[in-house]
Amino acid sequence: MRYTPSTQSTPSTAVMDPPDRRPQDECPPQGLKKVNFGGITKKKEDTKTAHPVVPDPNGELAIIAARIRQRVDEFDALEASLETDKKELRCLVTPFYFTNSHGKADVASSVSVKSAGGEVLVTFQNRYKQLPDERPLVPLLGEHVASYFKQSFELKIDGDKLPIDGADELLAKLQALFAEYNATDALSVKECVKPQSDFHAKRHLLLTAEQNMAIDEACPIVAMIKTKGRK
Repeated sequence: MRYTPSTQSTPSTAVMDPPDRRPQDECPPQGLKKVNFGGITKKKEDTKTAHPVVPDPNGELAIIAARIRQRVDEFDALEASLETDKKELRCLVTPFYFTNSHGKADVASSVSVKSAGGEVLVTFQNRYKQLPDERPLVPLLGEHVASYFKQSFELKIDGDKLPIDGADELLAKLQALFAEYNATDALSVKECVKPQSDFHAKRHLLLTAEQNMAIDEACPIVAMIKTKGRK
């Protein structure tokens, strides 16, 4: 704040300049206009907690804790090796599964592997990995892709439950409605390509084992390794 002497002949007075305006002075006094979430639970920030340390004068707890850490490391290494073996077994028995299932309407869900330690089952489920698009399938199925696979999507709604004939018109109207309110960025869609509901049965009846192996490379069937109760 500074003062400027007056040039008039009247008794000397001081004229106070207005205070400098700062950016924060321009903010409305009420602050930000925020959305009211009502009773919706708000996510709390993660905080790192400092845990109290248990007294261990004899070192007994430290011995047990060290043993646990060692065994966890050993278990993690064993688990990784087990997963590697499961993937290798699945890979090696898959050709037999498709060859044995070819031309059958009633396909066995599992194949058996015998060993001195007991039986291991490789179970092929009616479940498949989703694909981002159909491009890997076109060279394998050509014009018949649509007979085995379909587009699936979610737009905060279940795309599989929309009528096929009216889906395009419905979505066009939905987008137009959001555009009317300048809210198209609020829309998001997740889409993929996945097998038709009857694909699992049709593939064994109509496709060769070689075709099914090639399709499995692009769209793997979900397989599980089972050992419990197989001794």
